[in-house]
Amino acid sequence: MRQKVWIAVALAKQARALLLDEPTSGLDPQAASEFSGLLRRAADGGVAVLTTTHDLFHAQQTATRVGIMKRGRLVESLDGEAQIARTDLQSLYLQHMRT
Repeated sequence: MRQKVWIAVALAKQARALLLDEPTSGLDPQAASEFSGLLRRAADGGVAVLTTTHDLFHAQQTATRVGIMKRGRLVESLDGEAQIARTDLQSLYLQHMRT
């Protein structure tokens, strides 16, 4: 709920960017879905939203761009909802972590 409050404050102040670390951590599925909807509406309104997450399902459901980091370096980048939707993010992630 604190995440929602801070997002509301940022949006009320007409923030142009949101930087979020694990924004759905600790939320139940319904709250996570509502929160994701809030972020989508913000993005549709022109707000840049950057999140870090280990929740690959959430990333696949909400992102328009996904990057996979390993040891501080970007090792994979997917652009566009269609490309992200047809990619098995978990397999791709594990492939990069094994090498």
